[in-house]
Formats: sequence, C-alpha cells, structure tokens
Amino acid sequence: DVYKRQVYFQPKYDLNSEKVAGAEALVRWVHPEKGFMNPAEFIPLFETNGFITELDKFVWDKTCEYIEEWKRKGYPVVPISVNVSRTDIYNPDFMDIIMGIIKKHGLEPENIHLEITETAYTENPQQIIEVVKKLKLLGFIIEMDDFGSCLLYTSPSPRDSTSSRLPSSA
Repeated sequence: DVYKRQVYFQPKYDLNSEKVAGAEALVRWVHPEKGFMNPAEFIPLFETNGFITELDKFVWDKTCEYIEEWKRKGYPVVPISVNVSRTDIYNPDFMDIIMGIIKKHGLEPENIHLEITETAYTENPQQIIEVVKKLKLLGFIIEMDDFGSCLLYTSPSPRDSTSSRLPSSA
C-alpha cells in the first residue's frame, strides 16, 4: 500500500468555557514521497468509485479504538465527530455496521457524533431524515457538516448541531 491512511483529531472548542468540547476525526492519506494528500484530491474519487464506505469504516473503527484506549487509560473523553457519507446513509446495513463498531470497542453511541454532509440531503431528503431519526433513537448525536444551503434552513431535519469550516489546503 503506497498510501498510508491516518486519522487526526481537530479540536472543537467551547467558546464560553474556553475548553475542548470535542473533536472531529479527519482522515489524511500520506504518500511516502508527496506527503499529505489534500482530501479534495481523493474524497470525490472515493465517492465515485465506492471506496468512501471502506474509508469511512476505517475512520469510525480507528476513532473508536482511540476512545476505547483513552477510557482504559483513564483519560478524559470528549465526543468525537465522524463523517457519514451519502453512500453510507443509503446503505441498508449502515446502522448495523456503525453499531457493530461501537460495540466492538465497548462504547456507547454518544461517544461519537455522526456528521452528515449537506450534500446527502440533496438526493432524497426524506430518506435521510428517516435514517437520522432512527440514529437518534439509538442514541447518536447528529451534526450537519458544511451547513449552509437554503434547503437545510427550511428542512425539518432532526439534527442536533451544525458545523462549518473554512476550506482547508491540507
């Protein structure tokens, strides 16, 4: 494997308490000669060729592995947000897959927050809303990534929070 996948955590700060309130899991591919690959270079390709699901499962598992280790060592644990792609949402086995990973590491759904990209709502908003409702019933916190369109301002989406970030070059 020429490319090495790595998961990094970008902290989320609570501006009121001035403390870390959570983090977002970010995947990076590192080439031995070129270094870090910009996610804009590989995510669209993976969404097209179907590899995004395998990449997401890798991130979910690695994130849960870290949280499990932090708990075992007695470190303070904050919720970590992980991305859920449009492909994942439409996968009929998605909830079994994510719950299997959570249980494998002895965690609870509230240990990770599921961050669903805005574009997931553009294809079949009603199906997404139904899946999100089921995820919330399981105990997951739902976040909306790259929030900003009028569709989401007016949709009855059962999300818990929204996030937005400046474009990243790495």
